[in-house]
Amino acid sequence: MPPNVSPPARRQRPRGTITRDAVVVAALAVADRVGLHALTIRAVARQVGAAPMSLYTHFANKDELIDLMYSEMVRHLYEDGGNATWQAEIAAVCRRIYATLLEHPKWVPLLARSSTPIDVPVRERILTMMAADGITPDTGLGVLSSTGLATVGLVVAQLTYLDEMGQASLSQRYQVLREGSTTATTAPLTREAVRAMQELHMHDVFERTLAALIKGHEVTAHAGPG
Repeated sequence: MPPNVSPPARRQRPRGTITRDAVVVAALAVADRVGLHALTIRAVARQVGAAPMSLYTHFANKDELIDLMYSEMVRHLYEDGGNATWQAEIAAVCRRIYATLLEHPKWVPLLARSSTPIDVPVRERILTMMAADGITPDTGLGVLSSTGLATVGLVVAQLTYLDEMGQASLSQRYQVLREGSTTATTAPLTREAVRAMQELHMHDVFERTLAALIKGHEVTAHAGPG
């Protein structure tokens, strides 16, 4: 395109042809680029190809739109994977949370919303499978909540430990530790460990943590209180 020539404006769709789902998907796409704090109705309208005022047929204000975005994200994070055991289904949910939030890090602030509770069918199915395994519903909900929160915590940690180039600084720190331990005369077990574990991958850390959490919950949930 020649200099000083503006790109053609996106053709607006006729009023009433934009669905609420399309608006929410567009809003998530905008937030993915600019962050939740910079989200504007005008930017969402440009994304979906509609007049800004026409979007207000689907929500009353920006806060309500963000609530709709939160609901859509939660429905995606808690899709039912159809697994046959509660352990496998919780693992699937956590892996989806982990992968989605790493792919869309600017969606993480949506998790702070205190909106109306959302119907999550897979939660009921997990609790049903746990009940059949002799685990009370309150204990089961605690298991599901804690594994989900631990997963979000690992995502936030991974996003926090990035250098200026977006590389994982934890992995770099591990390499420094490994190189420094090869000549160290103290901490022989640490030296042996870092020599055996060539690299530190955050995905491996997540998988080990997830497996330990689920196994630990499996044991303690059957043990009962005390």
